[in-house]
Amino acid sequence: MKFKDVTPAEFVCSTCAACPAVLETETSYVIIGKKLSAEALAVVEGRVGADEYVIEVPRGMIDGLK
Repeated sequence: MKFKDVTPAEFVCSTCAACPAVLETETSYVIIGKKLSAEALAVVEGRVGADEYVIEVPRGMIDGLK
């Protein structure tokens, strides 16, 4: 599987303290972000499968992909 980094420039590690990333494959996006806080995780409880993780990324990062 090949990964192409498509992280918007303003969110690359050298310019952003949170250091999230978006990688693109032929069929999907791989997103790297921060783990949700316990409070935020409680809000999505029941929606996260046993083989899934929930992460948080700055809204502007996803908006920058459009």
